[in-house]
Amino acid sequence: MRSLGVDALLAAGLAASWATSGALSTGAAGAAALAWPVLLLATGHYRRGALGESRAGRVRAILGAGVRGSILALAASPFLTTIDLVPLAQLVVAFAVASGVHHLVDVRRSRPRLVLAGEDSDVRAAVAELDAAGIHEVVAVCLTPGSRNTSNELPAYDGLESAVRAADEHQADALVVLPSARPTPVEMRRLHWALAGIGAELCVGTGLLDVGPQRTRVLSGAGLDVLHVSGPVLDGPRRLLKDVLERWAALVAIVLALPLLAALALAIRLETPGAALFRQQRIGRDGVPFTMLKLRSMGVDAEAQRIALNGSNEKDAVLFKIQLDPRVTPIGRVLRKYSLDELPQLWNVVRGDMSLVGPRPALPGEVARYDVDPHRRLVVKPGVTGLWQVSGRSDLSWEESVRLDLRYVDNWSLGLDLSILVRTVRAVLGHRGAY
Repeated sequence: MRSLGVDALLAAGLAASWATSGALSTGAAGAAALAWPVLLLATGHYRRGALGESRAGRVRAILGAGVRGSILALAASPFLTTIDLVPLAQLVVAFAVASGVHHLVDVRRSRPRLVLAGEDSDVRAAVAELDAAGIHEVVAVCLTPGSRNTSNELPAYDGLESAVRAADEHQADALVVLPSARPTPVEMRRLHWALAGIGAELCVGTGLLDVGPQRTRVLSGAGLDVLHVSGPVLDGPRRLLKDVLERWAALVAIVLALPLLAALALAIRLETPGAALFRQQRIGRDGVPFTMLKLRSMGVDAEAQRIALNGSNEKDAVLFKIQLDPRVTPIGRVLRKYSLDELPQLWNVVRGDMSLVGPRPALPGEVARYDVDPHRRLVVKPGVTGLWQVSGRSDLSWEESVRLDLRYVDNWSLGLDLSILVRTVRAVLGHRGAY
């Protein structure tokens, strides 16, 4: 309950400040300070986070508790005539902000403890995914009969029959049953009962890859429970709205950026001979080629030099990336660091060749080597930014880039686009993967 104590101290300090300033009486401010940790405790704030619950989600819950508390304070005005309730409501909001900031910076906060059940290969893959996310802690694994434990880093148990004992011994918050565990319906029901007896949750892996929860719902009928997955939104009114909004936004942005574009173009021309704009064929929606525009960040003979540099490729056979690419000019390094070389792509958005947000625009040579899954990227327009941009840019492997693009295509929404645009600003300012 370390976090509860910190929240109580923060509330006491803010209450003392309000009382000292005369905004509230000492009694009212003190009562509010005592009630705030109790309110957070009642809303479940001090439990460990649930599977899949993000830190931002917990902060939103704290702020929501503050808003509800301030509304209750204002609603109590007919009964508390001796207290100025507006400062009281403001104090409760201050409590929420302070606790939210404390939660964000408290990196030592307990993560949900998980036990994984399934075949060794699936368990290892799940552990890798959870470790990469960094918001859960795997404390033990339960391997199916005949599955060989190839990792000695985690305590291993035999079969689902040991799952409850493993969860109890390691004080796990949840058991995650992966599809390869292949439990029967009766086993799942009894497992659920047993886990509830020790205060642990049951989570069942679906076998689906990168399907957003907003696309799923449980259907029951004729004694059969199934998970329904809705199709991705590839056409329709929302896609039309996205296209119209992005074209208008790109037109406004490129008009505002004209002075900057002119200055950058002049600097490029003065540094090296050749056109300031670099034109390159890329593959758009449904495999239709288009000419993508960028500010030139390399010498004019960069494409010819690439053949000699193939042996220095730091990626794989599909992507070509060199962190210290000798073809990049000094001004080009600055352009790439701040993604200024991509500004002319706004004109591609206005023309309808690209979107502001979408999969990474592919080269024809890359598309020629596509397997089945990467072709899915071509069912929508490529984007100036996307999940690949905000998740590592050039630091990503080919497989990671494809997976992020497919996750975007299949789970697209206007809210996701807005989130990516906000995260793009942070990615550009942080320069991660920009080379």
